[in-house]
Amino acid sequence: MQYSETVNFLMMLSNVFIAAYATLLVEFRSPEKVWMRRCVVITGGLIIVNAFFRAAFGGDNYQYVAVFLLTLPYTLLILWCSRYRGFKIVFNVCTCLWMGCTADTAGILAQSLFPGHEWVRLVVRVIGFTLLYFLLRTFRPYYRRMLRILEHGWGILCIPPMVTSFTILYLNNELLPKDPLPVAIALICVTAICAGAYVLIFQLFTKELHEHELKNSRQLMDVQIHLLERQMKAMSNAEEAMKVQRHDMRHQWAAISELVESGNKEAALGLIGTAREHLEDSRTHRWCENDVLNAMFAYYFEQAERGGIDMKIEIDFPEKLPVGAVELSMVFANALENAIRACKDVPEGKRKIMCRSIRYPNLMIKIENTCSGYIEVDSEGLPVSSGEGHGIGSRSIAAFCKKYGAMYDYQVEDGWFRLRISMPKVSSQKDFPPKNSS
Repeated sequence: MQYSETVNFLMMLSNVFIAAYATLLVEFRSPEKVWMRRCVVITGGLIIVNAFFRAAFGGDNYQYVAVFLLTLPYTLLILWCSRYRGFKIVFNVCTCLWMGCTADTAGILAQSLFPGHEWVRLVVRVIGFTLLYFLLRTFRPYYRRMLRILEHGWGILCIPPMVTSFTILYLNNELLPKDPLPVAIALICVTAICAGAYVLIFQLFTKELHEHELKNSRQLMDVQIHLLERQMKAMSNAEEAMKVQRHDMRHQWAAISELVESGNKEAALGLIGTAREHLEDSRTHRWCENDVLNAMFAYYFEQAERGGIDMKIEIDFPEKLPVGAVELSMVFANALENAIRACKDVPEGKRKIMCRSIRYPNLMIKIENTCSGYIEVDSEGLPVSSGEGHGIGSRSIAAFCKKYGAMYDYQVEDGWFRLRISMPKVSSQKDFPPKNSS
């Protein structure tokens, strides 16, 4: 069926949905808003150029060069604006092209059933684009997380949508005008096969994410066990030191008595001072009442001290924690580990970490550290790190906050990197009593 120029132009203009899909999936380079604006402006220019070319040379000629005038330039544009490279971006574009072909296939089927209405294909096409937008929003978080996790295999994942898209374009341009209804059925079959492939891809994504979370859980459990082992060892060493100190104390007090009786007060005071120093050295610092949190603080504060980092610590927890101690300790562990790693890039003498928490009116945590260079923050407000294995801690903190409805905020300003976490307010004041001023 031949369509009017108006309908053909509107169908071409509806391809802007495909561009919107690709933009929805892409993670732009930093600063994100700047690169997003560039992408939108250039996309508008591409649409204008293609509209002009189609109007000047006709739709029949345009359909043979649309791939080179629109698809390829837009793929290169997304590749330029995206934080990622390679087949990860090709999969993005191929997915969006397949969705565009799916919406167009629905329009073709509707047109074959109602051949006397030239607007049917356009209307169904737009409705299909709209419905697919909501489907893509469901797929989007899985895809974005897989961009960070899955490093290989994207080329294979590109094959189903790429083959399907080119097959549908060939059927539309070469065979559809000759025999509309059978070709429409063939288009549906091809689209359904690719849809089945995407179901498998989605299952792959969910499986990979599940395994990744299990791996992180195992790593966090290993860290927890390691911290508790260190704390138990420290307590055992302190207990042994106290036994030795108690044994030696009898001789020390006898010596002090002799010195006092002989009137040698200066020597007696010196011996008392030495005994006091030994007692202080054998004492283990208790950062909080919870054993798991205390073990974690002892480990990371010791690591910071060994790295020549100046620590300022103000910790105050409620007696009843609003979350599990293990999960809260992992939040501090991830944040402190990132802070210690960042301080290693700062010259000695300027390495500082501030760790604070308050319990009233609600539990709030603030961890600050000096840093060097510029740190990017992605669309989810998380710091971006390209190093292998990096960034897992920040995502773990974000998952914790999402689970408990907490608010988190990362800021980089004047050479300081800051993380703030605020837990939801409790319903009763007695759950978080004000700390006694004494």
